Amino acid sequence: MPPSIVEKYEQILAADPRSRIFVELAKALVERGDAARAVEVCRRGLEHHPSSILGRVVWGRALLDTGDAGGAVAQFEAAVAVDPASPYAFNLVGEALVAKKHFAQALPYLERAVELQPADARVRGWLDQARRQLGVGAVTPQPGPKQAPEQEDSETTIQVGLRRRSSSAATPAPTSAPAPAATGTAISTATSTAIPTATSTSSPETAHPEPFDSAASGRSAQDRLRVSATAETGTRGAPPVLSRVAPAGETSAAGTVPGAGATAPITPPPLRAPATPPPLSPDPSRSVLYMIPTETTRDVIGPSAAGRVGALRAPAGAAPDAAEADRLAQQFADELRKKLLAETPPPAPSRLRRSRRLLGAAAIVLAVGAAVAVYLVADAKRATALAATAGVRARAGLARDTLGSLREAARLLEEARRASEDPELVSLSAQVAALLAVEHGDEAARKLAAELARDPRSGDGGRVVDYLLAASPAEAKDAEGSLLDARPSSAPLVQELAGRVLVGRGELEAGRGRLEIAARANPPLLRALSELGDLSLRAGDADRALALYRAALGAHPTHPRSVVGAAEARLATRRDLADAARELAAVEADPASAPPQDLRLRFELAAARVALARGEPAEAAARLARATESLGQTGTLAAALAEAHLAARDWDRAEAAAARAVQLEPREVSHRLLLARAQVGRGRPAAALAALAPVDGRAVRIQRAIARLRLGQPAAARRELEATGRDGRMPAEAAVWYALADVALGRAPRARALLEKLSLARTPPPLVHAALGRALEAEGNLAGAERAYRTAAEREPDAPEGLAGLGRVLVARGHAKDAIAPLEDAVRMDPADLEARRALGEARLVAGLAGSARAELDAVLLARPNDVPALTLLSAAWLAEGEASEARRAAERAVAAGPRDGRALLAAARAAHVAGDLAAAKPLAARALKAGLRGDDTVEAKKILTFAGKQVAMNAPSSAKKVPAAVSKPARRR
Repeated sequence: MPPSIVEKYEQILAADPRSRIFVELAKALVERGDAARAVEVCRRGLEHHPSSILGRVVWGRALLDTGDAGGAVAQFEAAVAVDPASPYAFNLVGEALVAKKHFAQALPYLERAVELQPADARVRGWLDQARRQLGVGAVTPQPGPKQAPEQEDSETTIQVGLRRRSSSAATPAPTSAPAPAATGTAISTATSTAIPTATSTSSPETAHPEPFDSAASGRSAQDRLRVSATAETGTRGAPPVLSRVAPAGETSAAGTVPGAGATAPITPPPLRAPATPPPLSPDPSRSVLYMIPTETTRDVIGPSAAGRVGALRAPAGAAPDAAEADRLAQQFADELRKKLLAETPPPAPSRLRRSRRLLGAAAIVLAVGAAVAVYLVADAKRATALAATAGVRARAGLARDTLGSLREAARLLEEARRASEDPELVSLSAQVAALLAVEHGDEAARKLAAELARDPRSGDGGRVVDYLLAASPAEAKDAEGSLLDARPSSAPLVQELAGRVLVGRGELEAGRGRLEIAARANPPLLRALSELGDLSLRAGDADRALALYRAALGAHPTHPRSVVGAAEARLATRRDLADAARELAAVEADPASAPPQDLRLRFELAAARVALARGEPAEAAARLARATESLGQTGTLAAALAEAHLAARDWDRAEAAAARAVQLEPREVSHRLLLARAQVGRGRPAAALAALAPVDGRAVRIQRAIARLRLGQPAAARRELEATGRDGRMPAEAAVWYALADVALGRAPRARALLEKLSLARTPPPLVHAALGRALEAEGNLAGAERAYRTAAEREPDAPEGLAGLGRVLVARGHAKDAIAPLEDAVRMDPADLEARRALGEARLVAGLAGSARAELDAVLLARPNDVPALTLLSAAWLAEGEASEARRAAERAVAAGPRDGRALLAAARAAHVAGDLAAAKPLAARALKAGLRGDDTVEAKKILTFAGKQVAMNAPSSAKKVPAAVSKPARRR
């Protein structure tokens, strides 16, 4: 949809706040009913143009619409005070007040306007309307003076006379001439008639005349002379009809030639002609006989009309008389005149005629010179206008700070420099070229920037080029000093670069001040707003940073620096991640908004982290892999890729990427933490401890504690976590693992109290609900543990710990079938979680799915061959399928891996009992009871022990031979 007229005016005013277009914008806003905005527009515009009469009148109109009559009158008085001698302001104010029906306030303005221009019918109409509304008598036109007014043009009067002559020609005129005394009346009547006619057809512009035009005063003296002459002629009688009023050949309405015919001539209206016409110059066509002393006027112009008529009426056969003699004499005179004319040489040409060719050539030369001068003046004006327009648009492009806007600014400036030598164009060109060279790799722009920097007119542009294109640290240091020495009135880009230098030196407040100067420029420099947002984000104020980024994006929605900063701020607040992804995609889809070279890595990292936060780790990893190919291998990219693989729980790839990051940047602690996390996930906690050995810190100690818990060293893990405390306070994440260490040490009630307190925080730490479920499960409160695990699964749906714990509790409570679904989800999220796989195998086994249970248990044993619980469950699965020998083999492996594990001993006793080897089953059951079995396991072990004891007692010799070698040490001794 094309922009409205208000939007066009706003765009023009935004590009040039000093433009007079503010008046038109305010008028349009008033017509649309937006008087409040119109008041603000007028206020700002009159700061630059305080003498604008129309601006103050429009301001007053807007104030009337808002109900501020006092303020409106103040603006009207200010408009009138600009030029009290001109009717312009009085007309505008009176019209505005009448339109709003403020007739009492309009009356003095209209009366003054009528005094200044008594012939303006529109103003008189407004005055009459105001007086009628107030009950005052209307204005009556006063008869004009005896002479025509000075404002009337002579040609207007002549044309009016022609119209009257034409209109009156159709009516028979009296035979007698009009009385001379009527002429004075005719003058005043013509005057009073002609002026309203011209006024009533005038345009709106003439109804509101501009202040007095000096060009119009050049004819006032001549007009006054003609008026006085006309008046004097009128008192003496009607003037003759001049040929310019009624040209020969012009016919009247009746079809007759004016001045001829049987009727008497019609008296024309008075004309503005001098009383005595100027003397006529000699006519070259006149007869030369006037030089003969005896020649008369009759001899020159011939006999009168009456004589010619009489000659025509003479009879053909009349006798010669005196008249005939006269005729013969006249014929002789004519012949003589012709002879003299033939013998008289033509007069010598005048000097003017002799030189007309020379004068014509001179005139042509002068005309050509004038045309050339006009062209040169116009070309100079065009060049000036082009330079001004290019400067405004180039500053706007530089402020937008995108690849497309910088290239367009460079193009405009190149054209403008050809037509103008304005130093500002050179400075702007140098700044734009330097940015294109450094941030977008434009080599042609680099050469141009270096060339312009050598120009003494480059000014601030030279400073920018020296800093951005510095070839050595010494040059960079000198350029930094030049930037810091720049005045606050220097170019916005100079202020932004100076602020960046100060921030890099640690002078944050001084740098912020320079950046704020650039951000408040006109137009504002968007990169300065982005830099201010980065400062707030580094200070931990993500909301303030996001507000600054949004301000820049309001001016240009795909400004790459602000889009990246806004994404990072949203990642910090974990809000509006969909908006961040949409803005990043818009920048990526717009070639004119391609990120600068120094921003590309940050852009890719922000996009990948937003994808991770939105639960798209595969997309994040793919993006980072492409970024590695295009930008090269860096420690930061490798670490981000490791982070993406960790989010996907792809431990092998995460470990490889983290190891590469450590290799590229061995001193970076965060890279080692990523490596340790990957190794713990792969089940290699010892390797994680080795990777973290050279570094220290809170995060390092927390990760060490996690590794030691996986190694079964809860006391050592507790000591690591205690070292993270400061001033008696421990980080919330460390407190969660501290509680888990207490659970492992058998201090479940103490751990539960701590975890319940942490779970009530406004922002609970990760895994707190899963840890609480583990503490409740250790206390035997399975119902409470189930509630805690369900809460963990709801609040952290991407974490498998809550789902795995829920499955274990459901199996323990006898709901094995209900446990299969959450356990399958947990295994899908983290295929390397062996505990979740083992729990899923147990749930399927209890649910009667022995075959699928063995599949999960085999996966566990493939990664951990001596996993005692998995071997115990595998033995039970083989028994469920009737494979006693396989069950006994698995149980024996479990006993070998955990000789004091009660459930492994019970599984071995059960498998021996089913296989019929009661002699082996009896000691295994006894050892299982001594290992501390609980519940149903204790009952089953006692049954096996009792039954096997009886059978052994009955068949002592035969049963002793069947005791396996791996049953127990006492058996082997016997």
